[in-house]
Amino acid sequence: MIEFIRQKKILILVVLITLAGIIGIGYQSAEQKSEPIYRSKIDRIMYDTHNQSPKYVITLPDRNKKSKKPEEVVSVGEETAQAETTAKPQKEEDPHSLEAVIARTPYLASLGSAGGQPLPTVRSDSDLTEEKGNLKLPKTDGKKKPWEVYGSKVSVMPRFNRIAVVIKNMGLNRGNADLINKGLPSGVSFSFSPYAPDQAEQIIAARSEGHETYMDLLLPSKDYLQSDSGPMSISLTASLAENTERLEKTIGIGAPVGGVIVTPGVADESNAEHLIAILQELHDRGLLVLNATGEDGIEAIKVRQLARARADIVIDRDFSAQNIEKLLEQAEQIARDKGYAVIVSDPKPIAVLALNKWIESFSPQLSYEEMKERNITEIAKPFALVPLSNLVVEE
Repeated sequence: MIEFIRQKKILILVVLITLAGIIGIGYQSAEQKSEPIYRSKIDRIMYDTHNQSPKYVITLPDRNKKSKKPEEVVSVGEETAQAETTAKPQKEEDPHSLEAVIARTPYLASLGSAGGQPLPTVRSDSDLTEEKGNLKLPKTDGKKKPWEVYGSKVSVMPRFNRIAVVIKNMGLNRGNADLINKGLPSGVSFSFSPYAPDQAEQIIAARSEGHETYMDLLLPSKDYLQSDSGPMSISLTASLAENTERLEKTIGIGAPVGGVIVTPGVADESNAEHLIAILQELHDRGLLVLNATGEDGIEAIKVRQLARARADIVIDRDFSAQNIEKLLEQAEQIARDKGYAVIVSDPKPIAVLALNKWIESFSPQLSYEEMKERNITEIAKPFALVPLSNLVVEE
């Protein structure tokens, strides 16, 4: 009996201890404020209405800011020194950005105005004009020659090498032609395409800015089976009379034309007979001939006392900046070697702008006294721009 009572007391004690433990755990849990379970930090911010200062704060990354290193403790003196000596990193320019592309694009309007003065003969001299049907052809009166009268002679100081620049194929784009006409120095000569609109009007405008004026003489294309120089070019299949008529249409525009610029094409024994007749016609009319073919075909044709010159550099194929720079360096060397050089170029904006910048780099022509006054001991670029007629000789 005593043993039974003892076991019952133990059982009661165990039950009481268990109940006390359960009550203690429940009391402790009641003291704590339960928090709802959220699937994400954003859910907590959006739906936790009880906690106005959420435990979690999300900071979105700023893509315009680079990650910073942990800040170091710097004294005021050191901070000032760092601010003075540390340069702000410059933003690297994207070469493919719109601004960079625009900056690299040749823009003829950037030429501005050269402020050229009109030539003495802006319009045709009636004594040097022959009317033939609806054509007004240049001619010589036996004493005066169009290439001389319509030219512009300039003086060059000793020690300076003369350079003539001719822009051929002018006038096809009237807007570009106007910008080139007003933007390039008056010493630059122009040769207009026979296919240009309003040729006489454009020539008068050019001469009003001080530019000598000529016409392109188109030779038959070397790949004439695939491309054609057009109805104004000298043809391999046309008769001599037809080719002479094409020449007359080219130069008979009723405006001051001092001669022709012979552009690249076929000039060999296949059309030598016609070329001899054409060069003789140009001589008889008192016009000059500039060979810009880059070959010797025209040079091989001898016409007594024909006013002629030959281009040393022709820019009409590769218009990359590197190639143009290389050709202008060659022109400088040629001018230093023989005292002059003739450069002919198409009116591509990149070529025109490069030529203008190159001409601007020429050293000014100063007297000995002026050089001494300015303390100049060396002429870096002894070149002088002259119109084409200044480098023509009659052979």
